[in-house]
Amino acid sequence: MRKLFILLFCICASSTYGQDKTCLDFKTGKFKYENPSYADWQINRTDSIQIETNTATGLVIHNDVNWISNCEFTLTCTKVSQPVYNNAVGKVFKVIITDTSNNGYSCILMPNEVQPNNMKFKMIKVD
Repeated sequence: MRKLFILLFCICASSTYGQDKTCLDFKTGKFKYENPSYADWQINRTDSIQIETNTATGLVIHNDVNWISNCEFTLTCTKVSQPVYNNAVGKVFKVIITDTSNNGYSCILMPNEVQPNNMKFKMIKVD
């Protein structure tokens, strides 16, 4: 009986170990882009605020976060640190998480008046 219990425990433990995470696992935290072209960007997200910082240029973008569903949210730009980007303030950016993994997620930034094309990103959670 003891061997059966140990065997069942090992099977259950191995079946849950390494499972992909869900969208909810990426609702908050610190993130970076997988693409090296965006290596200077750091993203910090709480339930209601996302702050994006470019460490090379000093640009800081503040956004309000509104979760539409478990895998969809909007970012409303509330403040930018450099006046040249003031046109983004007040604009809404819709993000759809399309896939998750153990360390991150893939998403699509839907087009709007600031960004006219879909943009696809892979994000890595760093905390």
